[in-house]
Amino acid sequence: MGDHKAQADANTLAEDRSELLWWPTLLLATALLALALWAMPREVQAGDAGEFATVMLTGGVPHPSGYPWMRALGLISRALWALGLPPALAAALPPSLAGVAAWTILQRIAGRLCAAALGSARASWMSAALVGLVASAPLVVIHVNDSEVWGPHLLFSALFMRALIREDATPLRLGIWLGLAVSHHLTAILLIPMAIAGAWPRPGERRFARLLANGGLGLLGSAIGLAPLLSLPIGSAGGWRWGDVRSVEGFLHHVLRRDYGTFSLSLHEDSVSAVDTIARCLASLAEVFSAGLIASPWFGALVLALALAGATIAWRRSAPKDRAGASLGIGIGIGIGWMASVLAASLVFPAAQNIDPNGPFGAWILERFDLLPTLLLVPGLCLGLAALSRGLAELEALSARSQLLIRGGLGLLALVLGLAQLAAITERGRPATERAVERAAVDLLECPDPLGPAIPSAGQPIRAIVIGTDDHRSFPALYAREVLGAGEHTLYIDAQLLAHPWYRARLRERVPTLPDVDKPLRLIAEIWSDPTLDQLPIYLANVFSRPAESFPRVPEGLLWRIPLPASHPRFVAEDWSLDAVTQRHLAALDRLQVRAEDFAGLDHPRGHPWSADLWRAYVDKSRALAAQLAAAERVDALLALDARLRQLTGVGLRE
Repeated sequence: MGDHKAQADANTLAEDRSELLWWPTLLLATALLALALWAMPREVQAGDAGEFATVMLTGGVPHPSGYPWMRALGLISRALWALGLPPALAAALPPSLAGVAAWTILQRIAGRLCAAALGSARASWMSAALVGLVASAPLVVIHVNDSEVWGPHLLFSALFMRALIREDATPLRLGIWLGLAVSHHLTAILLIPMAIAGAWPRPGERRFARLLANGGLGLLGSAIGLAPLLSLPIGSAGGWRWGDVRSVEGFLHHVLRRDYGTFSLSLHEDSVSAVDTIARCLASLAEVFSAGLIASPWFGALVLALALAGATIAWRRSAPKDRAGASLGIGIGIGIGWMASVLAASLVFPAAQNIDPNGPFGAWILERFDLLPTLLLVPGLCLGLAALSRGLAELEALSARSQLLIRGGLGLLALVLGLAQLAAITERGRPATERAVERAAVDLLECPDPLGPAIPSAGQPIRAIVIGTDDHRSFPALYAREVLGAGEHTLYIDAQLLAHPWYRARLRERVPTLPDVDKPLRLIAEIWSDPTLDQLPIYLANVFSRPAESFPRVPEGLLWRIPLPASHPRFVAEDWSLDAVTQRHLAALDRLQVRAEDFAGLDHPRGHPWSADLWRAYVDKSRALAAQLAAAERVDALLALDARLRQLTGVGLRE
C-alpha cells in the first residue's frame, strides 16, 4: 500500500514539474522587458561599452578574449542602427534582451526545482517573485542593460543550468553548453564543477569506464562549444581591432588574455587584500537580495549560507530513492557541484581579483562580476524557501489561519522588497540617464583647435594629439571617433595601450611618421625632436602618472596643454602668456557641448562614478586658470570664465 502511495506521489511530483504555469513567466518577462527598455542607454556609457559598441556597429575585434558573440550580435545592432535607432541604443538592445531571456529561463529552472515541494502554481509564482526581485536590482539594471557582455554571459550560464537539470542531459550536451558559455566569457569556467557533477557516472554504472567515457564526451562537447572563438580571424576591417588574431600565435595570445595576464582583470594590477575583495562581493550580494536595504558583507554571507543550507535541507527531505533527481529534478551530486560553483564565484574568484575594491571606480568595475554568483544563488534560495514553506505546511500545530497569515506576511514582504528595489534603482541611476560620458568623449576630441597647424596623415590632417587613460575616456573616445565621426583632426592615444606593438601600428596608420616608442613621455620628446611633427599641439586628457604630473601644463577647455620647452626653436614666450592661455581656454570652452544636466554622476555618484569624475575634469581646468587670473586681478576674464563654466557644469568658479 505504501509503495503504491509513494509511486502516486512521484507521478504527481513529475506532473508538477512538467506543468509549471506560464502566466508568471510571461508577466516576469514583460516586466523585465519594460525595465530594460526604460534603463537602456541612449548615449554610450563608461567601462567597455564604448569598445563593444564600436565593434558591434563598425566591425573589428574587441579586447581579449575576443567575445565572438558580441561580434555576432553586432549584425543585429547594425540593422537597428540602419533603421534609425541611436547607435548607442542599437548596440545595447541585443545584449540587454539576452539578459531578459536569461532571467526568464532562470525562473523556469527555479520553478521546476521547487515544484516538487510546492506544486506547480506556487512554485511558478514564488520563483517569478524571487527572480523579479533579483533581476530588478541596480546591479543588474546598470550593467546588463548596456552594450556589454553581461546579458549574453547570464544567458549562456542559464542555458547551461537548464541543460544540467533536464532528464535527457548528456556529457556531450553539457560540454557544448559549457564551451559556448566560456567562448563568450572566461569566468564561465566557474561552472565546471556543475558540469563535472552532471557528467558523473550514476550509481550502478561501471564507475571508472563510464567516468573516462563521460569525461571524453564532455571535453569533446566543450571543444565544439568553444568553436565560435575560431570566428575571430574572420574579417580584416572594422573600427577597432585589438591585437593580431590572424596568426596562430596572435590568436592564442588574444584568447588567453596575455595582454592583461591570463588571470588578471585589467592592464594594471593593484596590491589588494583578499578579505576586502571578498567582503565587497558579499556586501554586493547582500544589497541584491535585500533590495538595497542592507549592504553588510555579513548579511551577504548569511544569504550565501541560507542558499547552501536551504538546498541541502531540500535534498535531505527527498526520499533516498529520489536523490538521483526524481523529486526535485536535481541529484545530490549536481547539488554538490552547484555548491562548489557558488563558492568559487562568490568567494574564490573575488579573492583572486587584482583591482582595489575600496575606490568608486574599482568597486564599479568589480561589481559586474557579482552577476554570475547572483544568478547561481537563485535556485538554491528557491529550494530553501520551498523547503521552509513545505515544513510550515507540515506543522500540525499551525492552524490553517496561521498558515494563511504567514503566507500573507511573506507576500507583503515581497511587495515591500519590490518597492525598495525600485527606490534603489532611483537612487543608483540607470544607463538612460547618463549622457556625460559620450558628450565628454566628443568634447575631448573637438576641444583642440580644428584650424590649428596640421601634419600630413593617411586621412584628414591631424592638428592635435591627446594622450589619456581610463575606461571613461579611451573607449568612449574610440566610439566618438569611429561611430559618431567626431574629432577627425585629433589623434587620441591611450597611454597604457601604447606599450603594445599592435596599438602603435594602429596609430601609425593615421600618422605614418609617428615615432614607434612605447612610453607616452618618450613619445612627446620624440615628437618635439622631429621638425615635421613639433608644431603639433600635445594635450593630456588626464594626469595619468607621476612623470606626467611633472610636465608643465596649462588649461585649454577640457584638456591640459603641454607647452614646448623654452629651449625649443619653436617656443614663443608670448604664446604662453596669461592672456594667450586665457584666450585659447575660452575659445576651447566655446567648442564644448556638455551641459550640467548630462552629469548623472552628480545625483548618482555610486552608479555613475565616471560621470562625476568627468564633471571635475571640466571644473578643475577653469578653476586652475581662475587662480592665476585672480592673482593678476583680471576681473573681466574671470566673469567671462565663470559664466561659461556655469553653462557647462552648473557651477561657477567659487562654488
